Amino acid sequence: MKNSFKRSLLFRIAAMLLVVSAPAFSSCEKDDTTQETAEKREQEYKIIDDGLIRAYLTRHGITEGSGINQYKRLSDATNDGIYLVSLSEGSGTTNIVSGNRVEVKYVGRFLRETNETTVFDNSTEKGIPCGCFPVTVGAGSVIKGWDEGLLQMKKGDRKLLLIPSYLGYGPGGQRDANGALIFPVDEPLLFDMTVLDVR
Repeated sequence: MKNSFKRSLLFRIAAMLLVVSAPAFSSCEKDDTTQETAEKREQEYKIIDDGLIRAYLTRHGITEGSGINQYKRLSDATNDGIYLVSLSEGSGTTNIVSGNRVEVKYVGRFLRETNETTVFDNSTEKGIPCGCFPVTVGAGSVIKGWDEGLLQMKKGDRKLLLIPSYLGYGPGGQRDANGALIFPVDEPLLFDMTVLDVR
């Protein structure tokens, strides 16, 4: 009788442990699945965005190269898919580095054929006397595509920065303080940017 009581007690304890730990195991599995889904989605959108950016470049006769009105595609692990089109070279001798405070004059547009004339943001409308936007590069105060793209520029450079959606506002888009969507989800972006000053 003592043995059957012990077995019964052990069985109950084991069952309780399974019941208590099951949500934790299921939560881990759910987190792994959510992470895998997000990574798969990002990979899909990298391909979609790259096609949209290349279509924009083709429509505008912009070819690959290092000269004026030619593009360079960045392809390292942190900024895969950013394209830069050089419009004019500045007087700066060294590239911007993380931590530099820069003043950028810019116009932001969409780049799909159906909406490429739509301006969604413009530094001259910020109310700053220089008509620019001050940003500390690498501080995370702007979209990742800006932080990465500015590292490829010098003082005085004017470039088109074409950013895939995952380095822009991504699947969440951009929302206002009330949570209303004010910027489309999964939208690749184009910024016409001029670096006015670097400190």
